[in-house]
Amino acid sequence: MAEVEYGVGLPPTSPVADLVAVAEEVERVGYRYLWVNDERLERDAFTVLAAMAQRTERIRIGPGVTNPYSRHPALIATATATLDELSGGRAVLGLGAGGTNHRALGIERRAPAAALRDSVQLIRALWSGTTTTVEGEVVRARDAKLDFGAPRPRIPIYIGGRGPRVLELAGEIADGVIVGNVATREGWTYALDRVTAGAARAGRAVGEIRLTAWLYACVADDEDDAVDAIRPMAATSLVTSRPVLGELGIELPDDFRARMEARGWSLEHATVAEAGATLPTELVHRFGIAGTPSSCRTRLARLLEAFPQISQVAIVPFAPPGGAVLHTLTRFIDEVALEPVA
Repeated sequence: MAEVEYGVGLPPTSPVADLVAVAEEVERVGYRYLWVNDERLERDAFTVLAAMAQRTERIRIGPGVTNPYSRHPALIATATATLDELSGGRAVLGLGAGGTNHRALGIERRAPAAALRDSVQLIRALWSGTTTTVEGEVVRARDAKLDFGAPRPRIPIYIGGRGPRVLELAGEIADGVIVGNVATREGWTYALDRVTAGAARAGRAVGEIRLTAWLYACVADDEDDAVDAIRPMAATSLVTSRPVLGELGIELPDDFRARMEARGWSLEHATVAEAGATLPTELVHRFGIAGTPSSCRTRLARLLEAFPQISQVAIVPFAPPGGAVLHTLTRFIDEVALEPVA
């Protein structure tokens, strides 16, 4: 099995000072990547990342993921280049077409693969110092050029997604791909097939692309407590993954469907938590790694042995009842991670 790096995805739901303290601990215990979600109308991801950059020294940091609908790609390029300057060359960019703030902003998510392709083209051109024009269906820019020199012309871009066209696009043009909340053989077989197809179209080997498994995680002494901690997020992923559930080898349970339909498929926490309480434990496991240290390690080992192409495991940590997120972070790296952490 090849060496795997470990990362952390953090939603900016806590006060900034608390998030920065978590970032310091994440670096101290040996994680190599730190991603901050750009979702809903939470704390601004790039502001949080800037604060983290000033209190860390080695860990790579970036939005995981932002999108070209709520942020213009030229402004994403500007913010990421600024973060790269502030962090001494540690920035990475996670870019996707999803997001849960589109409704609040009155934004229509159109032509996601085309929007991402045009975004990557524009962002890379701006980082290289080129004056560029893009006239896409979603992304438009006219004679755009950064007013400062980006520290690096090729900051790594990871495309995140689960849809077939977006995964193929990642294989074609991205430095890395983030496969969101897929912890099964069926799901990764599908995702890897699509990434490989995109890579082949561009004359690339899939080994050139950094594959990241993005997984909800909770480590606890009680198996059921750990599973319950990620249950609402598994429910959220079921809702947002409906177009590709067949490819992921998942069937939507009838009771869950009925509950969500009655609530208009709302992603409000109370709604998905209530509906998620009905999900079978086996189904919850398809979206993350949760349980005792031993069971988590076994599940992770099976995934990485089946798919040695995975180069990073990024966990979104959750606390069991009476616990803390930091405990999950520490226990995962100490008791679950399969590679020595330098």
